[in-house]
Amino acid sequence: MATMPAGYYSRFDASKNYERHLGRAGKVLQSAEFNEIQQSIQDRLKRIADVLFKDGAIIRDCGILVDVNTGACQLEGGAVYVRGAVRGVAPRTLTIPVIGTVQVGIALNDVVVTELEDPTLRDPAVGVRNNNEPGAARLRVDTSWARAGDGTPGEFYPVYTIVDGIPQSQQPPPQIDAVALAIASYDRQSAGGMYVSSGLRVTQLADADTGEQVYSMAEGVARVDGREVTIPHARRVVYAAVPDLKTVISEPHVATGGSERVTLNHGPVAAVDQVLIVAQRVLTNFQHGAFTGAQDTLPDSPVLSIVAVNQGGTWQAGSSTFSGGTTFVAGTDYKLTSDKVDWSLSGTEPAPGSSYTVVYRYVAPVTPTGVDAAGFTVAGAVPGSVTQITYRWKRPRIDRLCLDGVGMVQWVQGIPNDSSPVAPMVPPGLLSVATVTQTWTTDRSVSNDGTHMLPMSQLEAMQRQIDQLGVLVGEQALKTEIAISEPTNKRGLFVDPLLDDTKRDQGIAQTGAVFDGILTLPLVDVHVATVSLAGTATLPMNNAATAPVIAQTLRTSCMKVNPYDAFEPIPASAVLEPATDFWTESRTVWTSMVTRIFQQTRRQEWGPSWGLLTRFTGTTTQVVVDWQTEVTRQWQEDAQFLRPINIKFTLSGFGPGEFLDVVQFDGRPMTFTAA
Repeated sequence: MATMPAGYYSRFDASKNYERHLGRAGKVLQSAEFNEIQQSIQDRLKRIADVLFKDGAIIRDCGILVDVNTGACQLEGGAVYVRGAVRGVAPRTLTIPVIGTVQVGIALNDVVVTELEDPTLRDPAVGVRNNNEPGAARLRVDTSWARAGDGTPGEFYPVYTIVDGIPQSQQPPPQIDAVALAIASYDRQSAGGMYVSSGLRVTQLADADTGEQVYSMAEGVARVDGREVTIPHARRVVYAAVPDLKTVISEPHVATGGSERVTLNHGPVAAVDQVLIVAQRVLTNFQHGAFTGAQDTLPDSPVLSIVAVNQGGTWQAGSSTFSGGTTFVAGTDYKLTSDKVDWSLSGTEPAPGSSYTVVYRYVAPVTPTGVDAAGFTVAGAVPGSVTQITYRWKRPRIDRLCLDGVGMVQWVQGIPNDSSPVAPMVPPGLLSVATVTQTWTTDRSVSNDGTHMLPMSQLEAMQRQIDQLGVLVGEQALKTEIAISEPTNKRGLFVDPLLDDTKRDQGIAQTGAVFDGILTLPLVDVHVATVSLAGTATLPMNNAATAPVIAQTLRTSCMKVNPYDAFEPIPASAVLEPATDFWTESRTVWTSMVTRIFQQTRRQEWGPSWGLLTRFTGTTTQVVVDWQTEVTRQWQEDAQFLRPINIKFTLSGFGPGEFLDVVQFDGRPMTFTAA
């Protein structure tokens, strides 16, 4: 403590680097020197302790419980490291605001105590002149829980940060800062330092009455930038999400008439700014101007068209015509000019100052009813006309819920997009815990896609799955190799040439025998004992006791397939010749020939022959061509069309009295001659 109470002296200054006080003989001990010795020792101890702990670090207990509805804050007693010492604090109950950020911590109040407050401080020595005389005073430090700015006397040191009634993360005691920094550095280098160790699952709750989004984040532990962040209990997270709005101007919709529901092209709708419909009005007793050719101004604007003008008749809404009276002709008697009935044409017109009826259509702004996220209800539009709507809608967005290094919830907003929003990048120093897809409807979803730590049991299970996958891949490779190299196992068919027993299932008892390409019934093995004879002998023949040495006791029986002759007459047969057509089509894919040609030249010479015949002299060249074809790839495909060929057919098997009228092949009639 550098500042001494009034009336007490101390010259302690850490910057002077005084190591100790050196007492000198014959010199008086000063009270200031006595105070300096204590402060020097306390300063040295505080410098060491500050390396291990920081002010406000919880050493023991000191739990907190906040009622988010009333703001009642119950603080448990315990021990907290403050100002170079571990100080005890008694339990206390405070009332804090439930909206906003509040800091709760320890208030240290320094109190000087003398013999006046504590008589036991007088000199207890007996038999001396100083007996019961006052001596040195004492400095007492009182600790108590307090809220920042609540007026509690003393120096305030924060311990808890409470946001909207929710205490933020506080590491469990004891926490040694030097050790925590070393662990954080190792964790960043080995595991990245950004992951959820356990818990912290985010669940969507019902929105607040004031419109804020409410989520619940379960208790858990995470590593943020290598440092441990502990959430001791579930936390209620309130997010005042503000949507990004996009304005659609004059979106057209064809009206059906009457009271109709209009579903907008985009949504959810934030606000409908303007709805313009084409309405029709029947204006009776409309007075003509005071002179011929006057222009009569209609009361609505803008006017799109005049449907009809009549004087003395009755408008029939069902047929959209007038009955009776005089109906004037548009373009001949009148025209529409700047929202006015213009009678300047050469045709007929009502008498000046007289009244007539005009039916016209105009653009009218209306107030929709039943507005929701998808559309609204509107009435009064002319069937088949275009309704124009200007509105604002909420664009979808992806937000991330993150934690910072002290356990505070931070929201990172993404960039909105009309159809496919993209999740934002996580800023450095923040851990993404969950992603919220903001559709601004009840379909809003929460995905707990943060990076989670996997325990060793799960890693071992994953390793076993990888090993099993490797075995499966190996087995599949063997099956593929067999399918390629072994001709007896292709396309799901197994063919045994019956050359030996190698293709038979060795795990099942076989009751057949393979011999000379034939699968036949086996012979029963009979053991014949060896008979020792002294010499040549004839075995007696006893027919009654004759026993076969080798016998085939199995036989093939037969049964009638249809013992009751319950079948229809055998249908007639048709024989096609040829019955199957095979042909080969060759297509050249590459311009270069795959066939390699090796040429070898032999030279022969002729000379003159001395005889009756003379041979001409010359040379011949013989070319030996060696062709070698390499098949690089082979595949099969179905032909797109059959080639046309002539087919001969023979029909037989018809009974007496059966005559053929029509013979068709593939749905086409064929010409035939009866034999």
